[in-house]
Amino acid sequence: MATLLRVARPPARARASEALRGLGATDGVLARAGAGERRRPLADRSSGHSRSHGWGSHRLRASADGMKRGVGEIPTPSRKPRVSAKGLGAAALNWQVWVLALIALYAWLFVRFGLREGVIGFDFEGTLWNPAQAILDGLSPYPAPVVAEVEVGNPALYPPLLMLVVAPLTVLPWPIGLALWTAVLGTAVAATLYILDVRDVRCYLVALASLPTVSGLVFGNGTLLLVPLVALAWRWREHWLRSGVVVGVAIAAKLFLWPLLFWLLATRRYRAFGAAVVATGAGLIVPWALIGFAGFSAYPDLLRVAEEVYAVHSYSVATMLGALGTDTQLASRSALALGVVLTAVAFYAGRRAADSTSLSLAVLAAVLGSPIVWPYYFALLLVPVAIARPRFSVLWASLGLFYVAELQPRSEFDAGATCCRPESVPLHVWLFNNSPSGLWPALAYAALAAALMALTVRAMLRARAAS
Repeated sequence: MATLLRVARPPARARASEALRGLGATDGVLARAGAGERRRPLADRSSGHSRSHGWGSHRLRASADGMKRGVGEIPTPSRKPRVSAKGLGAAALNWQVWVLALIALYAWLFVRFGLREGVIGFDFEGTLWNPAQAILDGLSPYPAPVVAEVEVGNPALYPPLLMLVVAPLTVLPWPIGLALWTAVLGTAVAATLYILDVRDVRCYLVALASLPTVSGLVFGNGTLLLVPLVALAWRWREHWLRSGVVVGVAIAAKLFLWPLLFWLLATRRYRAFGAAVVATGAGLIVPWALIGFAGFSAYPDLLRVAEEVYAVHSYSVATMLGALGTDTQLASRSALALGVVLTAVAFYAGRRAADSTSLSLAVLAAVLGSPIVWPYYFALLLVPVAIARPRFSVLWASLGLFYVAELQPRSEFDAGATCCRPESVPLHVWLFNNSPSGLWPALAYAALAAALMALTVRAMLRARAAS
């Protein structure tokens, strides 16, 4: 019997050896399971239905740990982090949220101002709608080149290209035509960002709620249509015909964009430059030929009178100099000289292969070099900003500072100027155009535009150095 017991029951040393072999086998299973888990993609490893590390793998690890420690504890799975009040508070204090909220608030206040002062669609009516109706009636769309017909606040000064574009809308009732036109302008700004591969929703919100855009929408000014044209010129810069045509169309629509020609020339896009020159000529001559060259011979005199009236009553460098006592003609020439200098700098940057920098400076030259500047002109700065920063950043948030520029102190309105106001001109517009030049708003706009472009160019140069 003792012999049988010795045969049936292995000695203690043999039992210990067998247990160690079993533990080694278990470790081998664990090692193979871990290797399989490392080979499994991250999405599979994080899934709760994974066969390699679900509850079964927890039990397997617990069993091995129990064999090593002699304790069969099963660890509880990790829980998802809870949303705490502290986290919500941090999100509420995010500076981006406050920036977007403030810009939206000021945009709403500006729209309320437009409704109260009766300036909704004011530019659209005087500069495009009425001239387009005159063209359809066989009349000249332009006023006589005299101060009395130009100082109304919204005279027809554009070349006839945009007037012909608007002509089909005039068959609609005014409210419907204005609503469609406003929708087109807003879509143009949003399309600008899309063309430049901006997909951040915050950038769209800032662009649409910034003062340059909102003022253009409130007044219905056609300048906002030029913004996507500049964006397309950049997007198609390697296709000489398309880029040249859109640059030419933009200049034919509003002549102050002439520095874009030198961007093409500086970057050695000679065929695009030639196409732009031809497109500019065609965009001016063909529409004028369609209306029988009405107002063509008097157009230079009309621009001269408009410069006398508005150069020192806008947001231009000429306005700043006029507020300091400079003669209107000298102030206008000084603004043009600044535009030439900035265009020369843009040309130099283009020759140094700084393509985006050259375009940015050309846009700045167009805006600051114009004798007459309105807030919606600064919407053109969206193009360089979008090129430099396709995602929301401090540069985008800085666009909200245009509301601060608008709030700068102005010269006191001349109370006696209200005596001769036409009924069709809103009081605010008439007082603005017949009061002393405002130094601080014009200075704030120009300084902010220069600072924005300096930061934009800096970002572009850094990106170029990093690449």
